[in-house]
Amino acid sequence: MTTGLLTTTVGSFPKPPYLQKARNQFAAGKLSREELDELEKQATREVIALQEEIGLDILVDGEMARGDMVVFFAEHLQGMEIGGLVRSYGNRYYHKPVVKDAVRWTEPITVDLWRYAQSLTEKPVKGMLTGPYTMVEWSFLEGYDTFQQAVLEMAKAINYEALELDRAGAPFIQIDEPALSTRLEDIELAIEAMAIATDGVNTKTGTHVCY
Repeated sequence: MTTGLLTTTVGSFPKPPYLQKARNQFAAGKLSREELDELEKQATREVIALQEEIGLDILVDGEMARGDMVVFFAEHLQGMEIGGLVRSYGNRYYHKPVVKDAVRWTEPITVDLWRYAQSLTEKPVKGMLTGPYTMVEWSFLEGYDTFQQAVLEMAKAINYEALELDRAGAPFIQIDEPALSTRLEDIELAIEAMAIATDGVNTKTGTHVCY
């Protein structure tokens, strides 16, 4: 790896058509979880190989095992449920999560995915997390009295996952906050939440905010 300006990507890559088809089949009950896992691993191998081919310094797994960046974590956090379809933008729809109760982290969510991606290359692979502000902003809020309270509690849950990635050996952890660009008046809240989410994490951390 070079010692100058290091190159990387935001983190998510387009999913290949065969994986999109497999996701649809899985949702319809026509494909097993194990079969989908194998296709997600295949897509991850392809993404790692592509990044090595073009010479990037810090690699990502392409988020091949994730559908929506918020839904993926909501499915694994206690206190959250997956709601109905809502329009995000254009012709993009997603199942908007609902914060129903106190949000709690119960087990590692991304560690095994990171370990697999890292096993495919000698270059460093980033751990990728969705930030607490975006998790709450892009969900329906029912379980907390205030938006601020929900964001700060979400930050504690994300912190547990960041600490697990750190302990697993992730050389970098990126915490994505794309929702922040639409509500800059909440920048101080987002900063406070990021401090909580990264508390005690020794590896290098960074964030990604959409324009």
